[in-house]
Amino acid sequence: MELNFWESFFGVKDNDDNGNRFINRFNQLLPTMNQFWGVKRAIWIDTNNAWELFLTIPELRAVIDKRASMMASNVPKLYDKNGIEITKHWFLDMVAKPNSMQSWSDVVYSLSVNDALYSNSFGYCPKRSFDSRNLFVPLPSNKVQINSSGKTLKQMDIDGLINDYKFQYDDNSIETIEVGDMVYLATTDGMNIIKPTSRISALKFPLSNIKASYNKRNVLLENIGSIGILSAQKSDIGGAIPMDADEKKEIQKDWYNRSKDEIIITESNVQWQPMSFPTKDLLLFEELDADKVAIIDAYGLNYDIFSSVKGSTFANVQNAIRMCYTDTIIPETQQMYDTMAHQLGLSKEGITIKADFSHLPVLQDDEEKKANVLNTRADALNKIITAGVILSDDEKLAVLSIEK
Repeated sequence: MELNFWESFFGVKDNDDNGNRFINRFNQLLPTMNQFWGVKRAIWIDTNNAWELFLTIPELRAVIDKRASMMASNVPKLYDKNGIEITKHWFLDMVAKPNSMQSWSDVVYSLSVNDALYSNSFGYCPKRSFDSRNLFVPLPSNKVQINSSGKTLKQMDIDGLINDYKFQYDDNSIETIEVGDMVYLATTDGMNIIKPTSRISALKFPLSNIKASYNKRNVLLENIGSIGILSAQKSDIGGAIPMDADEKKEIQKDWYNRSKDEIIITESNVQWQPMSFPTKDLLLFEELDADKVAIIDAYGLNYDIFSSVKGSTFANVQNAIRMCYTDTIIPETQQMYDTMAHQLGLSKEGITIKADFSHLPVLQDDEEKKANVLNTRADALNKIITAGVILSDDEKLAVLSIEK
């Protein structure tokens, strides 16, 4: 591959000639060919390689892992069109054993990580006889290529939008996967129906600053140099009198032989001049904290559920976890299941998949409050009926605030 003048200086292109992004790239990005010395300009990371950023930036991985583990804590349940729970179905059998290596929690975890990195996630789920399925294998999004049909309007089914998928194995061999054998989940960017742009792109600046902060701290630690100067303070009418060689050697030897926090006692008249610079004055940790907040906000989580130097109270952490579940985790997991039900054909049968988190201790208080409210409304309804007021079934449900 030939590089033009600008590519050879500035490195890789953001997009290839076809405008493909992240998940459609099989080849590794070319490294920067040349570098400038002493150029005073901002250095930004390449967000196309989201997996590498996930592996090398601890703040990014901590947020994505936390989100994935919270989403994976759900229990999927099936309900028919009347709201009655279904306890026997091929989907539940698949959930019990999705593949030879993973539990369903592992599957949801993998789908969440891929969604966080690429806004696209894929599950190989081949159709069996009678439209049932017994295998679900989450695939790495950066190894899947979507071959779109080019037709996006008036398409009612996914096979009208996508012709097929190409999956690349580690040995670079390619396997074609039919549309009906793949579950494709995408978090929309508001513009693209398929292949949305990853939210990692919007984190280009804070992620770059985090890497720069770690690099700066490492340079300060590894290249600390001399920590200070002990200079002679002797003087006469002619000016300062330098230490002789024996005095220098004696003080230096004494310094090397002492343990931490021991005091040097010398008859030489010397003055200490520090040469180190306090890292706190560089505000590296404040910058790191601000960048971490940007990542947390991008994934809809709360700062208080993560470790912090300042610390958080138990009440703040508990409320933050509850807020993350109600505002982000439960809606996003439910959205994943709604799409899954549609693509697996369950919606045509009037079956819905519900992401159930009610078993989690942090949400038990909410369930108890709901039960108390329902009991109060039930008592009120009983008093109304006892008083001789005749209510229809719809009116009774309205008093209980229960949807029909």
